[in-house]
Amino acid sequence: MSLIYYKLLYSISTSTVYFLDRSERNEFKAMKLTSKSTVFGYLFFAILIIMISITAFWLLLPRFLENPKFVVLISNGPIQVRNYEGMISAQVNTQGERYEGLRSGFIPLARYISAKDREGGKISMTAPVMQQMNAQKNSWEISFFMPSKYSLDQLPVATNKDINLYTIPPKQMAVISFNGVANKELLNKKFLELNLWIEKSNFQIVGNTEPIYAYYNDPSTPGVFRKNEIMLPVSKKNR
Repeated sequence: MSLIYYKLLYSISTSTVYFLDRSERNEFKAMKLTSKSTVFGYLFFAILIIMISITAFWLLLPRFLENPKFVVLISNGPIQVRNYEGMISAQVNTQGERYEGLRSGFIPLARYISAKDREGGKISMTAPVMQQMNAQKNSWEISFFMPSKYSLDQLPVATNKDINLYTIPPKQMAVISFNGVANKELLNKKFLELNLWIEKSNFQIVGNTEPIYAYYNDPSTPGVFRKNEIMLPVSKKNR
């Protein structure tokens, strides 16, 4: 009888130990899965925060830069007629295709405002960077407009002789705004849209003027977040 009792007791104790051991293993597995889920959750959240921050940077940076001052006269979808105030522009002429000319002009202008090639303090970056073809010289005019707090005589002299400072008088401009990578196809498409709108409006293009391309973002910004504009000087049609 005692032998049977001890065998039964041993069997129960072994089963209990096995059950507890199995339960502990399951609990440990559950803890590991929970720990992994927590880690992946934190990782996903961190990546999401980083992506939101980068997107916000791309979207908001141009808003923190000073833009030319203007008053909107007419707004029709992506097209506006604006009265621009006078401004001072730092300009350089370059050769080559549109993007090559833009890049070649951006570098010396960026060095000028950051005081790399001259004496004096830095000048705040503004937006947009503007580009216009000079048909007579067959060259690109790349320009930064200067912060409005400066007058022409307050700006430091550029040691780079290719950079010139100009006072731009007030102008009335028809402007089309759009997003995307400003390649040749997109610029031509938007230029035609702007021209067609002007033809149907009460305005007319002033002179035989090449369009001004305006870029608000740096090349690292994804196309969907890039803001671009095309501008043409206009005046009211005589009736």
